[in-house]
Amino acid sequence: MTGRRSRYRSAGLLTGLIILGWIWDFVLGGGRTHSPAWLGALIVVGGISLLAARGAPDSAFADPAPADRTPAAGPAAVRPIVIAPADSADLPQLVEIEVAADKLFEVAGYGSTPGPATTDELAGAKLLLVARRQPSAPAARDPRPSDPRPSDPGPSDPRPSDPEPSEPAATGQPPIGYIRVEVVDGQAHIEGLSVRPKEMRRGVGAALVNAACEWAAEQGFNQVTLCTFADVPWNGPFYAGLGFTEIPAATPELQALRRRETRLGLDAMGRRCVMRRPLDRPPSRPSWPAG
Repeated sequence: MTGRRSRYRSAGLLTGLIILGWIWDFVLGGGRTHSPAWLGALIVVGGISLLAARGAPDSAFADPAPADRTPAAGPAAVRPIVIAPADSADLPQLVEIEVAADKLFEVAGYGSTPGPATTDELAGAKLLLVARRQPSAPAARDPRPSDPRPSDPGPSDPRPSDPEPSEPAATGQPPIGYIRVEVVDGQAHIEGLSVRPKEMRRGVGAALVNAACEWAAEQGFNQVTLCTFADVPWNGPFYAGLGFTEIPAATPELQALRRRETRLGLDAMGRRCVMRRPLDRPPSRPSWPAG
């Protein structure tokens, strides 16, 4: 809009100059004789200027952007999640993830948790899965003469469609969350689930829970249980949204877990409950490690 106004001003300026020239010609005495010529010039120049002002797009008159000016970056695309068994090198980072996630209880006013699992406890888990972000796609490079067939990928040049969810496609990427599964009363039991706070509400926790339930079904378990805070939004309601329902701690080992939680002071932070999710036996053969 600003550019169009400036073009109208330019057209008016040209028209005004022609009119001033006509008046000056009158003062000198030749204006009456030259009137047809001045009138024709006024019509032609003024008309062309007005048409140009109305028809030209603003971008045609915009100043070019400086070479060092870059466009404002939009929201970063969230890279896909890869779920895979944890490596021993991941264990210290998993402890850090749990510590960071547990800080949310303090921030929200629930109190302090007893502390994270140790690396030994994590290493001895029946199943320990981690979530990672897939690495960013490498920048395209021009094929070099030494490349035998640039269009034919070799083993070290995977395409984006190559990685499968159960493959370590994100090897080298730091873990952003983990889930720990044990066996309690003969059933799979989620002992721990933690996600880095900055990665929360992006589907990481749900992906880990669903992967653990898939593994449990393939191992022949018919349900997955867990103990959690019933009313903390990212605990009980979160699991309810994934198909878990609250049940009494009826079996011996679940009762023992609940007594241990009470001794650790968890019940003082809020109402604790036991939840379960029934499983359907998958038709395919197991793809997860037996643990």
